[in-house]
Amino acid sequence: MSRAISTVVDAAVFLLLVSAAASTLALPAETESDPTVEPSADVLAHTTASVEYSLATGAEDDERFPRVDGRFDRDAHGRLAALFARAGTRAVTVDGERITRTGDGFVRAVERAVSNATGPRTQVLVRWHPYEGSTIAGQARAGVDPPRDATVASRMLTVETNAVGARARARAAANRSGYAGVARVLANATVAVLLPERGMANALAADYPTDRLAEQRYRHAAALFGANVSEPLAARDAAGANSRIRTALAERFESRLRVRFESPITAAHAVQAGEVRVVVRRWKA
Repeated sequence: MSRAISTVVDAAVFLLLVSAAASTLALPAETESDPTVEPSADVLAHTTASVEYSLATGAEDDERFPRVDGRFDRDAHGRLAALFARAGTRAVTVDGERITRTGDGFVRAVERAVSNATGPRTQVLVRWHPYEGSTIAGQARAGVDPPRDATVASRMLTVETNAVGARARARAAANRSGYAGVARVLANATVAVLLPERGMANALAADYPTDRLAEQRYRHAAALFGANVSEPLAARDAAGANSRIRTALAERFESRLRVRFESPITAAHAVQAGEVRVVVRRWKA
């Protein structure tokens, strides 16, 4: 049984900028109902926590960051499920390559907080991707893997992103414009999650190191998606940079959707950009 959490994930990069690449995680199928997993799921859904972390990993070996000091230190507060969902969207890879490592400290801090709160014999997995099977994916893991012979119970929580409703928009677009319409919806949703315009505009206009971390994120994302954002970044124009990245992403998505899905409507039903999945797994000793 999936349980939805009404809190929308604040995916604004600005909140992370101012306030080891993960291995592939397979979301497990749910097992039979087991009340032992409910307390851990409830902890994630209702417990608030504060985490402290540093953005310094995003500045290592980069000449644009001559000073790495306390200005890279941040803290975040929120419900554990929402924090962990945000960790998943910060650890995004594109074809296996991280966009940046700026969020590494945040991801590790949240993983520790989740492990401490849920206790032993519990693993929590988080995963986000634009559509089922996409090679653009964010994921994180708290807790150890269960023993191979263990009987594992699981529950899935869903946390909305700021691209909520993307699947419905994709279905409508599929009927109007086919694969190209679904691809445009996916491109808009992916940019909304990874490079939210208001947050990125604020970050580009902020003081060191926030402005340079935002610029770094844009340049790395653009390179991975095949877009040129040099001119918009020179003008500190987040809207212009996002527009160019959306265009490149729409082309990427359309070509891949045509190969993977037998029809535009099938592709639309596979859209998952509007939510992050948090799976709680628990087993007996």
